[in-house]
Amino acid sequence: MAERVLVTGAAGFIGRAVVEALREQDVLVTAVDREPPVRTWDDGVTVVTGDLASQEVCVGAFETRPTAVVHLAALTSVQRSVEAPMATFAQNVTITQVLLELSRGSGVDQFVLASTVLPPLTPYGATKAAGELLLAAYSGSYGLAGAVLQLTEVYGPGMPDQDGFVSRLMRAAVAGTGVELPGDGQQRRDLVYIDDVVNGVLIALDNQYDGRAIIGSGRSVSASELVEAVRVATGKPLPVEYVEAPADEVVVDIANDLGYAPTVSLEDGLARTWEYCKG
Repeated sequence: MAERVLVTGAAGFIGRAVVEALREQDVLVTAVDREPPVRTWDDGVTVVTGDLASQEVCVGAFETRPTAVVHLAALTSVQRSVEAPMATFAQNVTITQVLLELSRGSGVDQFVLASTVLPPLTPYGATKAAGELLLAAYSGSYGLAGAVLQLTEVYGPGMPDQDGFVSRLMRAAVAGTGVELPGDGQQRRDLVYIDDVVNGVLIALDNQYDGRAIIGSGRSVSASELVEAVRVATGKPLPVEYVEAPADEVVVDIANDLGYAPTVSLEDGLARTWEYCKG
């Protein structure tokens, strides 16, 4: 494991969990985010608050001498990326390039990039694909170990209150309302619990992994199946209304040479998430 890991997006859903897992292994962390952390970390975490678009923030983060980078910060909303493609490029591509260049000149030997299994059919998907290519170029040209972790839909305690499907279902369960399902409810997706994502990041760091791996559950479920699973986990009826929508099916094969394998089942993950959401 690296002596010090720079984690971008450290105040976010995945970032917080990664920082805490690294500290459990006594790894020093530089936690960078435009937002201050929502909780107080111990003295092993150096907090850098500011926008990575600022040269001062980036340079300040690398002055802590990290030996590895976990790059989680990004504009992740597909819909927002369609509305603001230039801003998405700046956040997801330009900043990645700057971090790679600073890594090259600062003694960093491992760079872990959080990417997506979504195809490059939107500005979000395209910018993530561009980030993967940039990392491959730095890996091939400068010997930087580059790990691309393509995440499926991540859920769990602390997940953001946004348009993620599990988030919407949990909000409906808490409120006692129903949900809308796109199409006929048979679109399939792969859902991965937050602990498994963190485990994938740690494995990549431990192994100095250089390559691409999908971090998911390996089990695709339809929207209708997911609603039923949430009904079981929450004990709420969750009435359904079907609405017209384009298919957004995501089915993946998580076979990889990283050594990653999921450990939290959908049923267990949803039960843990409900305990958090219901307060």
